[in-house]
Amino acid sequence: MNNHKIWLTVLLVTLFILTFMAGLLPAGQGAMAAPAFQVMVTPTPPVVAHPATHLSVSAMAFMPVNPDTLYQKDAQRQILTISRQPVGIAIGSNLFVAPLVLPEPSTLTGLTVFGEDFDNQGAVQVRLKRCDHSQARCLSLAETSSTNTYAAGQFETLKAAIPNEVVNNYFYSYFLELELTAGSGSGLRAVRLEVVGRSTEDTGENVEKWALTGDVTHFLIPNQALTQVRVCTDDLSHLDNSTHYPKLVVDGQTIPLSSNACVTVLGYNMQIRRELNAGPSSGTYQILGR
Repeated sequence: MNNHKIWLTVLLVTLFILTFMAGLLPAGQGAMAAPAFQVMVTPTPPVVAHPATHLSVSAMAFMPVNPDTLYQKDAQRQILTISRQPVGIAIGSNLFVAPLVLPEPSTLTGLTVFGEDFDNQGAVQVRLKRCDHSQARCLSLAETSSTNTYAAGQFETLKAAIPNEVVNNYFYSYFLELELTAGSGSGLRAVRLEVVGRSTEDTGENVEKWALTGDVTHFLIPNQALTQVRVCTDDLSHLDNSTHYPKLVVDGQTIPLSSNACVTVLGYNMQIRRELNAGPSSGTYQILGR
């Protein structure tokens, strides 16, 4: 074979290879354009900030603990004052109380007192207290007094912080206690409580699911310490009647649950139970104070 034929053969082979590669090019481009495996990231919903609200309690709402207490309520000045006590008056005669009805779910965060104090020997002192329903035990959650400021007439105390007190009307009652030892026209005008609303639906913070389905008749809530737990149910309307609704058992005490509702409880051993003949149910629980 002469050189001319050799070069002709090489040229034909080269053209064939180029033509073949050109035919493959669109497929190659299509393969390169195919998207690789992607992980879909769902953005975390923003946490809804709950602004603090304030509950105001007038001095007119306070009543004396001892019926022998000599006091006056001035509706014009909106102030509660005491008279000079006679000799031999019982100790604690200057105590006054006002019951509270607090919203739930919410958290108490602050206590501020308003009034007048012209007596450098006495004070206008207020305590926020929480009492157990089941036993005669009360705890002072916060306390503030006119002596915390310069007592020379009208005053507003610095806000006394209340550490992480979640309102639980199921287990506790709340009230304000006034100890009024300042005379000379001194007295209480008002008390302001700072309250922050809670919404597990908005924040989703620490919210876990529970379910009683199939052969499962009880769900143990993993509560490792004496901490408040908020238990909520989903819609239970598919069950025959309320006797088939699940029940919450806290340290041996049975607490009934209702449809689309929540309860806040305190204890160590917590279980959600259902009867054998009851249908499935579900909901959420949230360990508070984490």
